[in-house]
Amino acid sequence: MVSNTKKHARMSALRRTSLREFLKSRLTNIDPSTLPKKAKIIGHVALVRFQDEGIDPKELGKAIVEFYPTVRTVLRLRGITGKLRQPIVEFMYGDPNTETIYKEYGYKFMLDVSKLMLCLGNSYERLRTAKSVRSGEVVVDMFAGIGQFSIPCAVISRPSKVYAIEINEEAYRYLKINTVLNNVESIVEPMLGDCKELTPTLGRIADRIIMGFFGGTIEALPAALKVVKPEGTVIHFHELVRRGDGKDELWKEISELCLRLGYTSTLIGLRIVKSYSATREHVVIDFKVRPCIDLSTIPSNAT
Repeated sequence: MVSNTKKHARMSALRRTSLREFLKSRLTNIDPSTLPKKAKIIGHVALVRFQDEGIDPKELGKAIVEFYPTVRTVLRLRGITGKLRQPIVEFMYGDPNTETIYKEYGYKFMLDVSKLMLCLGNSYERLRTAKSVRSGEVVVDMFAGIGQFSIPCAVISRPSKVYAIEINEEAYRYLKINTVLNNVESIVEPMLGDCKELTPTLGRIADRIIMGFFGGTIEALPAALKVVKPEGTVIHFHELVRRGDGKDELWKEISELCLRLGYTSTLIGLRIVKSYSATREHVVIDFKVRPCIDLSTIPSNAT
C-alpha cells in the first residue's frame, strides 16, 4: 500500500506536468498532437476528446487514470446532440459506473455523465447567480436541468421557493435526487414539462427568473413574462451570441420584445460567462422587467 506521504508527493509531481506531456511519456509510439490536452473531471469520471490516429482507448484511459488519482472511469466525449444537449460518449477504461457526484461551493450534483452534461465553465456563474438571490424570494428556474442553478440558490441564499422546471425526464430524475442530496426539498419544487407551458400556470409570483439555456432562449421569454410581479422581476437570461457586438444586439432584441408585450426592461448587467467557439461566446444578461400598464389589461394569450 502506498503511504499518504508518497501519494501526495506523486500527486504534486503530476500537477506540475500537463496531461499531454504526461501522456507523451507513457504513449511514446503515438503522435503527441493527437493526444488530449486536458480532461473534464466530474466526480470520479474523466471525459476526453482526441483524434483517432492509432490510439488504443484502453491504453490511453489507463494512463489518464494514472495522471488523475481521483479518477476511476474514463469516457471519450465525441460530441453533444439535440435540443437537450445530450452527450455522445464511449467507455474507454476503468469502472463502468458512470453515475457520480460532483461537489462545488458547498453543494453537490449527482448525475450520469454518459447521459447528461454539466458545464464546469459555468461554475462561477452558478455561484454568482445564487448569491444574487435574496432570502425569502420566489425563484422560477425555467431550464432547471439537474438543478445547476436551483440547488445553489436554495443552499446558499435560502429563498422561500424555487420552482425548477425541466423537460428532460432523465435530468428531472436527478433534479429530484439532488434536492434531497442537498437537503433543500422543502425549498425546491421540481416540475416535469415544457417551461413554455408550465411557467404561465404559476401566476405572477416570481421575484427572480433564471433562463439558463442557450439556443433559442428568446422563445421562452413570453412565458417568463407571465410570472412577472406587478412591482417587477429580475431575469437572468443566457444565450450564445456572436463575438463583439452580439451581446448588444441580443439586449436590443430582448428589450424590444418586452416592450411589444407590455413590459419595460432595465439593464442591470451583462457579462461573458465563457468562450464557446472561435466565433461565439456564452453571455448572461441580467435585467429587471416591469409591466408598463395594469396587468389586467394585458391579454392572457399575448405572444
